[in-house]
Amino acid sequence: MANKIKNRPKKNQTRLIPIGWREWIIFPEYSGFAIKAKIDTGARTSALHATHIKEFQRDNQKWVKFRIHQSTESLGIESPVLGYKEITNSFGNKEVRPVIKLKIKLGKRLWKTDMTLTRRHKLAHPMLIGRKSLKKQHTVYPHKSFLAGIPKIN
Repeated sequence: MANKIKNRPKKNQTRLIPIGWREWIIFPEYSGFAIKAKIDTGARTSALHATHIKEFQRDNQKWVKFRIHQSTESLGIESPVLGYKEITNSFGNKEVRPVIKLKIKLGKRLWKTDMTLTRRHKLAHPMLIGRKSLKKQHTVYPHKSFLAGIPKIN
C-alpha cells in the first residue's frame, strides 16, 4: 500500500497562500486605502495607475508625487524614486517608468515591494501585481477572484 503524501510545507518553508486572478490590495501606511489589482504572473514587475505624476528633489534625492484612485476615492502619495525601468506594456509599447517601493497587504500578508508608476486608465484594474511582488509565496487560481478577502470599505 502506497503512502499518501500530503501537501505539507517542508521545514523552514511557508505554506503557499491561495489567491485569485484579481484581489484587493491594501496600503496600510495610507489609512488602509484599498485598490483592486489584477494578478499577472506573466508580468515581472508590478504597476500602479497613477495620475498627477510630478517628480521633484528632496534632500538631494529624486522623489515623485502622484495620486491613485479606486472608484470615487483618491489618495495622494509622495515617495523616493528608486530608479527607472523600461517596460514593454501589454500593447507592445515601450515606456520608461519611475520605480518606487510601497508597503502592501494582500490578505493577511504584509510586505514592501517595487512598483512602477504608469497610466492604466484604459485597463480594467488600476493595479497589476507581477510575479516578483508575489515572491513565490502564493498560488494563483486563475478562475477565482478575491480569495484573500474583501476589505471593509467605509
